[in-house]
Amino acid sequence: MTITQDQVNAAADAICAEGNKPTVLDVRKRLKAGSMSEIWRFFQVWQSIQATSDEPEFSVSGELQRTLEEFITRQVAAVKTQLSQDIDVLRQTNTELMAEIDQLTQQLTQQTAELNSARTIKDEVTGRFDQLNAELKRAQQEIEIEKESATHSRMELVKVQLKLESVPRLEADLDQLYKNLEQERVAKMNAEHDAKTLAAKLEIETAARKKAESDLLEQIRGKNEQPA
Repeated sequence: MTITQDQVNAAADAICAEGNKPTVLDVRKRLKAGSMSEIWRFFQVWQSIQATSDEPEFSVSGELQRTLEEFITRQVAAVKTQLSQDIDVLRQTNTELMAEIDQLTQQLTQQTAELNSARTIKDEVTGRFDQLNAELKRAQQEIEIEKESATHSRMELVKVQLKLESVPRLEADLDQLYKNLEQERVAKMNAEHDAKTLAAKLEIETAARKKAESDLLEQIRGKNEQPA
């Protein structure tokens, strides 16, 4: 999420109002949004404003001159402590910034790979398009050849039709051939019908013969079973 200078200023001022000295890490924890680089940039602006508006004014009276050396020593020690804390914060901030840089580098690497893949696909599509365009041209040429061949075939058909018209006996021969085929078909049907009739008669006679044989066997069996 994008953050603004006012949001960073408000977060830093709120931490100051709680009696604490804000750091860029504290501001980031409070905002829970934005990247470390954005927060760091806005936080530096806030620090520069605080430095110009909160410049300490020191006035040393004659009574305090005796303790000036001790005061300076304490101030130096406090500054050293604060600088040490600032260095620690800067180190941690730098670590997070480097992590963000690594993440952005990985994203850039991935996007570069995707771009290269897209370029490869584009080249493949372009090659396929060129191939299809060449095939289309060949197909158009083949169509023209087929048109010429069809024209030639129609001319040959006209010639054949003219030859057929000059031979009317062929139709008569065909009619006679159809009649002969019809007669043969009728004869075949009659023969098949006669064959079926004979087969039915043969089946009836076979059944009658089997029945007569069965009756005869029954009579013989009955005679054999009678007492002598």
